[in-house]
Amino acid sequence: MTLMTLMTLTSMKRQSLLKYFLLISLVILCAQGFSQPVTVTGSAIGAEGRTIRLITWSDLITFTEETVAETVIDSIGNFSMTFDLPVTSYIAVAIDLHRSNLYMQPGQSYEMKLAPINYADNLEVNPFIRSQNLEIELINPGDNELNIWINAYDDKYNQFLLDHFNALYLERKKNYIDTFRLQVNGWYHGIDQPYFQDYMRYKTAGLEQIAHAKSEYTLAKNYFINQPVLYNNVEYMQFFDNYFTKYLTATSNILRKIDLDPIIKGPDPYHKLMTTLATDSVLINVELRELVLMQGLFELFYSNQELQDPIISVFTAISQESQTERNRLIALNLKAKVTKLRKGTPAPEFTLIGRQKDKSHSLKDFLGKPVVLNFWTTFCQGCLAEMELEVPLYQKYKDQVAFISICADRYWIKMNYFVMIKPEFAWTMLHFSDNTDLLKNYEVTTYPLYVVIDKDGNIVQAPAPNLSDGLERVIEDLIH
Repeated sequence: MTLMTLMTLTSMKRQSLLKYFLLISLVILCAQGFSQPVTVTGSAIGAEGRTIRLITWSDLITFTEETVAETVIDSIGNFSMTFDLPVTSYIAVAIDLHRSNLYMQPGQSYEMKLAPINYADNLEVNPFIRSQNLEIELINPGDNELNIWINAYDDKYNQFLLDHFNALYLERKKNYIDTFRLQVNGWYHGIDQPYFQDYMRYKTAGLEQIAHAKSEYTLAKNYFINQPVLYNNVEYMQFFDNYFTKYLTATSNILRKIDLDPIIKGPDPYHKLMTTLATDSVLINVELRELVLMQGLFELFYSNQELQDPIISVFTAISQESQTERNRLIALNLKAKVTKLRKGTPAPEFTLIGRQKDKSHSLKDFLGKPVVLNFWTTFCQGCLAEMELEVPLYQKYKDQVAFISICADRYWIKMNYFVMIKPEFAWTMLHFSDNTDLLKNYEVTTYPLYVVIDKDGNIVQAPAPNLSDGLERVIEDLIH
């Protein structure tokens, strides 16, 4: 063999080895998913100067929100944002409390036009009350666009359910589902977009639940056992929620016969619960079993106070020990959700303007004193009645307790005018300044809402009783 031949063979081997490693790297990247840029541009006439945000959910169990991009709409109503997206996701487009949702895919660009609305019209600011939805028109989306497919399928699904609900639910006519499935396959033949195919599959599976077309085990065998967990697919997670609601305590033929309380309260509950759940053949997939365990413990958390601390410890263990990254994240989100505003946890921080616009106040400014915090609006009669009761309370405890009222009126000037004509409301008055995240952080679902915080900045009670319901007793217990 000549030297030239040896060199040629060596070069070929190197090239083959390089191709092999490139192929392996590509397979790993495809398996794990990798982020690609998404560009969103458009116009929102009437929202000039307001912030537009793109919000996703880090998981579809807790619906913990994450802002992935935001920008200020310019003076002629235009906006542009770019962000990285690892997988196809359901995204909320939000301006103030107004929202609309759509699906976005990695590597795509979206141009949209938002229909004009009166953004100053919602007087009562409450993030838990839905404001007028944004109307979004996608500009030149093309025929092969995920949102078009999903919207068209949803229309057909909803019409089918409207026309045949009694036949499915009361008469159990299973053949109707087969007919619908055949129609769907005909309508969308040749569309191989994975998210859309899974979306249709699991939404149509919901019809089988309604009609009791198959046994619970057969449904699990068809849709869960040896199937991937589709964390980001809206209809998969909806079907998961419907199927596994109260699964640990009621619907599982195996687990409902087992008293889980001693296991939850005993030593090493995470591993023992996982071993116990493994006796159910539906849960042979460890990743799915862990997800079902978290869902079940979340349901149990608010029904039995004695189990709350052990359940939190299980969430902690999963967040640290799970072999699945997404389950670790969900466990962290669940722990944050159930401990939010719990006694002894840090109160959410804020920095807001007060009676003077050029001076701001933070919660940490009041460390060293207990704080009585309340959220109110000038047009809430119940708020004003409670604040009248707060006047003598403030006079009695002002040297020992800090009193803070946060006004959720849209405009600072309205709050300021009101407190000017009510000089007896002499305690700290702050304005929320369009900080809807603050209202979410304190779960302000109604007005007035009171929260009591200790001198170290930790929650004592949230929500606390109103003045008329015994707030003074909470204060007395705290300072003595």
